[in-house]
Amino acid sequence: MALGGPACIAGPADRDNADAFFELLDEMDDGGHLDTAALARRVEDLRAIPDPNADDGLQILSIHKAKGLEFDVVIVPGLGRTARADESRLMLWLERPRLGATAELLMAPIHATGADSDRTYDYLKLIEARKSEYEMGRLLYVAATRAKSELHLLGHTQFETKDDGAMELKQPGSNSLLQRLWTFAEPLFQTASAANVPDAVATQPERKPQSIERLAADWRLPAMPPSVAASQTAPSFGDAATGVSFRWVGDTLRHIGTVVHQMLRRIAEDGCPAWNSDRIQAQRPAYSAALLSLGVPASDLAESAGRVASALALTVADGRGRWLLDGGHAGAACEYALSGIVAGELVNARIDRTFIDEHDTRWIIDYKSSSHGGSGVEAFLDNERERYRGQLERYRDLFAALEDRPVRMGLYFPLLGGWREVEADGSTISAV
Repeated sequence: MALGGPACIAGPADRDNADAFFELLDEMDDGGHLDTAALARRVEDLRAIPDPNADDGLQILSIHKAKGLEFDVVIVPGLGRTARADESRLMLWLERPRLGATAELLMAPIHATGADSDRTYDYLKLIEARKSEYEMGRLLYVAATRAKSELHLLGHTQFETKDDGAMELKQPGSNSLLQRLWTFAEPLFQTASAANVPDAVATQPERKPQSIERLAADWRLPAMPPSVAASQTAPSFGDAATGVSFRWVGDTLRHIGTVVHQMLRRIAEDGCPAWNSDRIQAQRPAYSAALLSLGVPASDLAESAGRVASALALTVADGRGRWLLDGGHAGAACEYALSGIVAGELVNARIDRTFIDEHDTRWIIDYKSSSHGGSGVEAFLDNERERYRGQLERYRDLFAALEDRPVRMGLYFPLLGGWREVEADGSTISAV
């Protein structure tokens, strides 16, 4: 936009094509790094979006999709192109019907590398090649019979140099559609080539410079719209009386929470005794790599990895944290996926941690990567409990539809070492 890209748009589809390129660029962005060679390969595979204003006078489709259709004019290009050779298959077989008897099955495996060829396998491979030839002939017939008025068949072949230096027309590849027409097409090609035989030592044609479209010399970027008058009252991000913060977390903090969630799952699977402060700190390079892959800037990696290590150390040092991650609980699971109908709506949940304690009570735990600086931490945790109460109660009702046991819910804050149990508010949400 800043470079005046929209001024280069010739039609309504051009903007969509530009968007497709930038979406690919965004997809391949790896934490600020870009594999330019891979990008070039992917760009080669991009296809232009159909022009929404184009009529149906021209249709481009494969021969297979054209079967059963008819057109006034049919153009079949690329008859001289050869199909990719079939790779040798691990096993070949052929069912051979017998008159008045049970059909026979002829099978042969591919021969080992370096071993002599197997005549049965070679015979079956020859049969497969014949079938492919017949199929190509059938496709050519389908393509040629789609035309009602005009049929244009476009093909090419090459010249080859003989021992005496003369140039001679070369037959098309054996697995090309042009080869199926060569009996009839060869005289036409011979006539055309008689006047176009290249010299024995041909020179490369001079390449024309690539045309580059540019903006008009007098083009200027449109002026920005007038700014919106700011309110004289600063936006409120919390309650000054209670010190509760409502400021949304940034991307970096969200990525820190993602890595903390992943590591808490690993600690729960390994067992807390296997993780002490030294091991947590030793894994900081792994935290940095994970954060980088999520898009955390390199300048923030050291501090972000430190916060991950601090959150994990607080959890394994905290009695509540060790109890939550204890692998001895019945029915313990991390990242537990659950779906069901709550109040007539489909609810898809992924529960951070769940287990059944010694009192046969189901616990639903949600980790929150919330952070809070300064005073008023307790008020902040109370606010978070109310904020996520509805979400946890939906999780509760999903479990209530599956099992008949008490359910308790809680929020755990690894970055703060905080805990809040979420008591049921007394309301009932139906679940089936």
